[in-house]
Amino acid sequence: MFKRYPKRAKLSDRTQVTLRLMVKKDQQALYEFFQRVSKEDRLFLKDDVSKPATIQSWVDELDYARALPLLALADGKVIGDATLHRRAIGWTRHLGKVRLVIDPEYRQKGLGSLLIKELIEIAKGLKLERLVVELMGSQQAALAAFRHFGFERAAVLYHHVKDRACRPQDLVIMIHDLEEVPEPISF
Repeated sequence: MFKRYPKRAKLSDRTQVTLRLMVKKDQQALYEFFQRVSKEDRLFLKDDVSKPATIQSWVDELDYARALPLLALADGKVIGDATLHRRAIGWTRHLGKVRLVIDPEYRQKGLGSLLIKELIEIAKGLKLERLVVELMGSQQAALAAFRHFGFERAAVLYHHVKDRACRPQDLVIMIHDLEEVPEPISF
C-alpha cells in the first residue's frame, strides 16, 4: 500500500506538492517546519515541537505500524504533517487517531483536505474501521475541515484540556466511520 508514495499533487494555487512518508533524514526539515507554525497555533499541539528533542524522539522511535507520518513537501520544504496513530493490539486496534498540521503559508489552498483524504485512504487500506480526531473547541477551521470529510462530533469534554499556555479548552472528539456501522439490535 505504501508503494503509492511518493505521490505528486497540485494545490488550488497550482503549487506542486509531493506527499511521502517521513524518514529519519527529515528531522531538521520537520523541525524547521514546526518553527514556521505560529506560537499561537503551537499552543494546540500535544507535543512541544519548539524543542529539537521532541522531533529527535519522533525520528528515533519511527515505527510506521504505530505512527504513520505523511509529509507534504513543496520545493523540498516540509509544508504539512499528517499522522495516523494506531495500536496493533488491544481494544482500540480498529481505530486510527489523526493529527494534522499545515504550514501557515499553505493554508486555504487545499493542502489540509488533500492530507485528510490521504489518511482516510491509508486507514481503509489498513482495514481500520474508524478514525478519531481530537481538537480544541477553539480550532474552528480545523473542526470545519474534518466535518467536511465526514467526521462527526461524538463528544465535547468541557474545559477538559489545557493549551500550552495553560488555558482551559474544550476537547472536541470527532469520529469518521470507514465502514457501515450496523444498527444496534434492540431486545
